[in-house]
Amino acid sequence: MVKLQKHKAYTYKTESGKKIEHYKHTIVVPEDTINQLGWKTGMELAVIPKGNSLVLKPEEAEEEE
Repeated sequence: MVKLQKHKAYTYKTESGKKIEHYKHTIVVPEDTINQLGWKTGMELAVIPKGNSLVLKPEEAEEEE
């Protein structure tokens, strides 16, 4: 199962004193899937929205197209 997680990245105050919170999202992919794809920790992945789906692929694969 793949999960989408939301993590608070940082908070800052605007000039008017309003607090703004920024978040980052993490997609947790099972290690078996990562191994099957041959992906390595730290690889740069291209993020491609397709309708209501998301395609992830290694950056070098995108350059080949």
